[in-house]
Amino acid sequence: MIIEHFPGDAMPLLGGYQEGSVSEEERELLDVANGAVAFIYFTGQLYRFDEFRTSGTAGPSPAPSFVQVTEFLERIRRNASSAEEKEILLAVMDALAFVEVSGQKKGFEEYLHYWETDTLPPVIAAFKTDSEAEAWLDEQSVPPYGARVLIGNQYHSVKRSRERREPGFLPIPTLKEFIGRHLEEGLLPAVAAFDSKEDAESWLAKTPPTTRHAFITIGGKSHLAVYQENVNHRALYPLTLAEQ
Repeated sequence: MIIEHFPGDAMPLLGGYQEGSVSEEERELLDVANGAVAFIYFTGQLYRFDEFRTSGTAGPSPAPSFVQVTEFLERIRRNASSAEEKEILLAVMDALAFVEVSGQKKGFEEYLHYWETDTLPPVIAAFKTDSEAEAWLDEQSVPPYGARVLIGNQYHSVKRSRERREPGFLPIPTLKEFIGRHLEEGLLPAVAAFDSKEDAESWLAKTPPTTRHAFITIGGKSHLAVYQENVNHRALYPLTLAEQ
């Protein structure tokens, strides 16, 4: 399996199992498995995971924290009809072991909280300018391929791999899609109203970590307030962003 293709192979496969005739408990187990694949990819750890698998550290024993998940995946794997499917499922079990062995269980649990709730996806870094982002990427000994970052308050995906140096980052419409979905579904009442952007920024600076996002008004116009705790990044976005 080419490591860059791992998420694209594993996530649809697991999603297909979830759409099948499985119990609610089994769907929850598949959520954890799918979340592990997404966590590794969107935090830019595909190459670290590949090294984990090829170093001999990974093995058939399930990660202690994910015994139920890996046992369920092993049952599916035994009944899988193709060698490719069996290989993908083994890689997913290795992904769970990687999360535990690398000491990222807490970070993964926090990611699952995002995975299970309606909020903006986390990022691994935030930069004010393209040049700052490129300088950071040049310093990485292993390209964090697939990772989400913020550049100038906008979401980007790291596209630099070991095989391809350019482009370093690709803009992705995460914010536009998030705002657009909420506008379609109907906004919840604003949690606060401010006369100026400065007042709103002062309020956001004091926002507790538990608040990942909130809708507010500034001068009567709706905005999205966002706090990314892990990178200590706060930002305000007008909802007109969805129209651009």
